[in-house]
Amino acid sequence: MSAAEPDPHSTPPSRSLRWREPERERSPAAGDVSSWLADAARLLATARRLGVENAETRALERRLVADLVLNVQRHGPLHLDVTPRSIVMGDDTVFAADHSNAPTGERGLERELSWILHRDGLRALKLEKGLTEAEAATFLDVLLLAAPGDATDEDLVTMLWESAFAHVGTVTEEANVVRLNPLTGRPGSAGGPAPVGSAPLVDDWPQVQAPAMDAKRLWASLRQNEAEAGLAFREAWARERSEPFAAAAEALVLAALRDDARPEMLEALAASVVTWTATAVQRSEWEEARGAHELLRRLDPSGRLSAESLTAALGSLDAHAITERLDEADVREQARLFAFVVRVGAPALSLLMSVLADSGRSRVRAGATTALTYAFADDPSPLGTWLTDPRWHVVRNIVFVLGQIGGGEVVPYLAVAARHIDARVRRAAIHALGQVPHHLRRSVLLTQLDTGDGRILTASLAMLAREPDARVTEAILTRVRSPEFESRPEEHRVALLSSLADVASDQALPALEELLLRGGWFAKRSAERTAAARAIVRLATPAAREVLEQGLHHRSEAVREACDEALSQWGRT
Repeated sequence: MSAAEPDPHSTPPSRSLRWREPERERSPAAGDVSSWLADAARLLATARRLGVENAETRALERRLVADLVLNVQRHGPLHLDVTPRSIVMGDDTVFAADHSNAPTGERGLERELSWILHRDGLRALKLEKGLTEAEAATFLDVLLLAAPGDATDEDLVTMLWESAFAHVGTVTEEANVVRLNPLTGRPGSAGGPAPVGSAPLVDDWPQVQAPAMDAKRLWASLRQNEAEAGLAFREAWARERSEPFAAAAEALVLAALRDDARPEMLEALAASVVTWTATAVQRSEWEEARGAHELLRRLDPSGRLSAESLTAALGSLDAHAITERLDEADVREQARLFAFVVRVGAPALSLLMSVLADSGRSRVRAGATTALTYAFADDPSPLGTWLTDPRWHVVRNIVFVLGQIGGGEVVPYLAVAARHIDARVRRAAIHALGQVPHHLRRSVLLTQLDTGDGRILTASLAMLAREPDARVTEAILTRVRSPEFESRPEEHRVALLSSLADVASDQALPALEELLLRGGWFAKRSAERTAAARAIVRLATPAAREVLEQGLHHRSEAVREACDEALSQWGRT
């Protein structure tokens, strides 16, 4: 074997034998910053669940303020590069999105700290020594305000700029400069020739370069007024920001409508107010949402322009986040949501159903069902679409609401629920039929006489016995005389026999007598025979007494005992 040939019996190089570079230890600065960023991510999750003003949120924020100042003093200046999935300091990744804040696989990245910083254009963050607690507190307040995806009033970068930090610097994504043709006002090309037949764009115009001295002189003149102009701009900005957003938005909408009352303008304004309403709902700002919806009703009283879009907007919200906050809110905050839903009606149905399905608080679920009852009392048909939901507990809650509404309009929906695959839903449907007039619920209850669920059978028979009639009597007798009667469970047979005394008179006596005497000489004691005898007693007619007295002379001891026991109860039932 030559030296160049590999030894066929030797162990080939494997991954386990390859040399690996040992992992570099993280610097103390990276460790401290990583821990702080993990706590900052926890702060965002806590604020989303409990609210920004919650005591737990504020306590965590105060601790983070002190820790941030300390970290900058120890390790500053700090330069953090931001990507959607990570935050990097030098060669160290100090934060990596792991989707731990995501309730499901959806929208997972949108709740991560790195994504929230990157989303509005922040690409790097610089923290200089000398950072004060006031600056650190303001920075965290800005982060909390901008964190929700529904925080559309202002973006993170703008609020950081507005804060005028002395020791916090930002690097943001630069927007492309749009150059316009001075004649047409159209954008210039990115370098290609102008479209055939079009006016020349600015890129195609000859460029006149100003002399260097003139450029320097012009720049110097601008620098002289820079501080004054910047101060004036910030003052104007502060005045604009001092007016509450809700008041400014309403004033803008009404002013626009006064100046232009065309249908196109009305439609555009209604669409904008729909967006405002949905945004306020996503933030759980219920008073603002109520005001926005009232403005929408003023613009579109009939809902012709906005009902469909409002339904779509409220249905597309992150209902899990809303429910999460609602579960931790006090009773007054929960009541505001339910009042808003009652006011909005059908467009808010999907939102309230999500709350009903996801909430872990019985008080919230009870409030949601009450709100549904009030909101759809006049027209329960939108609730019927939710009877096909794959979650049995959602369908059962809808059935409960239908029962609270009552009346003839809910009967078709309860009939559908009475055929549901889950027995818990069927039981709820039978219970809900108690709020429906007898002549309307009777046909649905009669279909339950063949059920295999004893609780449903008992409840149906009890409800049918409240107002007996010939149809009910005949339906029960048909089941008793059926060849399948003997194959039914014993408790079902006893329930059917016992109900005959409540819905029939002597017309049921032949069937009951047959069951009492069945078996002849070899008849044995059974629950079915005892039930038949007791049902005969409850008929309390002369013919019924005669049947029992004749049974005292029967050849079978079991029949005689059943009749004797039944006669001892005569007059007591």
